[in-house]
Amino acid sequence: MKAVLIALAILALLFTIFRSHPQGSVTGDIRSTGAPHGDFVVRPVTCYTGGHWGFDGVWVVTETLTEGDRSGFRGGLKIVDAGAGGWDALVENPNICQGFKCQQRRVDKKYCRVHDVVVSDMSAFLRYSGHALFDCLFPEGGTLKAALTFDGCAEVPTQGGGDADL
Repeated sequence: MKAVLIALAILALLFTIFRSHPQGSVTGDIRSTGAPHGDFVVRPVTCYTGGHWGFDGVWVVTETLTEGDRSGFRGGLKIVDAGAGGWDALVENPNICQGFKCQQRRVDKKYCRVHDVVVSDMSAFLRYSGHALFDCLFPEGGTLKAALTFDGCAEVPTQGGGDADL
């Protein structure tokens, strides 16, 4: 009985460690020209589950920045569960921000030759993986191209300081 309790304690500790320390990885980039998303190239480096921000899904983001007592990121892709197995994608323009709150626009599927977003079910350690591929041409003349692969997306780690963006 004592051995079972020790084994359960070790498993609980491992679960807590893996759950609370995200090691999400991302490869690829997002390239936007013209309207409606703006002109930018974003190379995300990590990913998080959306629970911290109140949505079901994944946020694929750039490196964390610190300004004063605030930490956050600028630019990335927010992938939100749309129900019925579908996913909505919102692109965040890193050039139009107030602090760490940046302009987000939904990717309109009807203008995309390729719109392929897959987010896997969570693993035992509550992590997401998947990909997002876009090749879009918008009526305003702008383009959006993305080829992202993400893996190991977990919750945002608890940080001190109360009201930080991350």
